Amino acid sequence: MQTTRAALEDLKTRHIAFLKARLTSPSARAEWQKTVANVLDELRFAPLGQLVEPGSLASALDAAITKQTVDGSLRPAIERLAREVHGLLLKERATIGSFVPEHAQKGLAELVARPDVLPPKLVREIAESEAAREVMREVMHDGLKQFSERVNPFVAEWGLPSLMKKLGPFGLGGVGKSIDGLRVDFEKRLDPEIRKFLLGFSQKAVKNAAESILARGSEPPFVALRQRLARFLLEQRFAEVLLDVDAAKQGARIGVDVAAHLAANEELAARRRAFVMAWVKENEAKPVSEVFASLGLPDRPPRELVLALADATFPALTATIATPAAQAWLASIVTEFYDGLVASDEVG
Repeated sequence: MQTTRAALEDLKTRHIAFLKARLTSPSARAEWQKTVANVLDELRFAPLGQLVEPGSLASALDAAITKQTVDGSLRPAIERLAREVHGLLLKERATIGSFVPEHAQKGLAELVARPDVLPPKLVREIAESEAAREVMREVMHDGLKQFSERVNPFVAEWGLPSLMKKLGPFGLGGVGKSIDGLRVDFEKRLDPEIRKFLLGFSQKAVKNAAESILARGSEPPFVALRQRLARFLLEQRFAEVLLDVDAAKQGARIGVDVAAHLAANEELAARRRAFVMAWVKENEAKPVSEVFASLGLPDRPPRELVLALADATFPALTATIATPAAQAWLASIVTEFYDGLVASDEVG
């Protein structure tokens, strides 16, 4: 059917208006859900290579994973999220364990029961630290001091004081004064000698303690201790185990710093590109469902989930179509069609 250019321009305008209204109409919502579900279901049979271009995917990852993106764009959001989550956890009145199901708590108990849950290298590294030796020296010093006071022959009830009482009737008062002098001299020398002894012995004691912990890790008392610590953690509120807000901010900053550093590492980026290219090349002929199955994922997403997500995204779709940029794009496509037609008054 031939028509005039003016009529085609009118049709074009009406067609553009129809598309805008139709794509955002109430009936479009149900159609959007059904279409998304059907499209995803049909795409399961498409080869991966038809959906993913190795070079484009690698370039997209390169553009997304950069120091500028992580450090400049994501840092404020991550730090704010950390603050808000920290604040919510501090206000939570329930215990940590109330968020952990019973079967997961049993799994945690089984995990900490393993003797290798504490890496031997970590335990030995702690034992090598000066802090561990200082703690051992202080503990052993207090223990030896208390022990020496109990067995010190100058002060113990069973020692010289008791003997002097028995010898009192024989007039040995001068001997008592001499013994007091010996006691004072002995006590002056005792503490320095203890500390001198512990200076070398504490290192050996800490190492022996570390090796004992590792060797006896599977024994019931040690297993019970680790399980008790795990239960203790589950019995606490978040506010009782979390660091303060400043520490939470610092932790978020450190995390972003690490991510930004890794994003700027060209060697890691090169390895990522090589992996993406090789993985897509290896699987490009396989159906998407088979690729999902090889990754341990279901060969198709649950339809109920797809419908729910499609319904949730429909407002975003309508808002997108309402933007001037999207409307201009739709109009350009329709215009391209009508401009390609030859009107009856343009023939010849």
